[in-house]
Amino acid sequence: MTTFDSHKPRSGLAGARKRERELKVKLERLMEIGDEDTFKAGLKAEFGIGPGHAKYQAIMDVWHDAE
Repeated sequence: MTTFDSHKPRSGLAGARKRERELKVKLERLMEIGDEDTFKAGLKAEFGIGPGHAKYQAIMDVWHDAE
């Protein structure tokens, strides 16, 4: 992909698919982390999710189950 191509206007659906692919890559990288403290730091940095978030415990449970 050229620089020009990456700056072309996108349709709503194409933009949503691009954001979905980027989110998937971030989540896969985050799930590969083996250290809990590093995972928590990445979760906070990438998504702004910390202990006070409504889905925090569910996310931590998924991460523990994936180990």
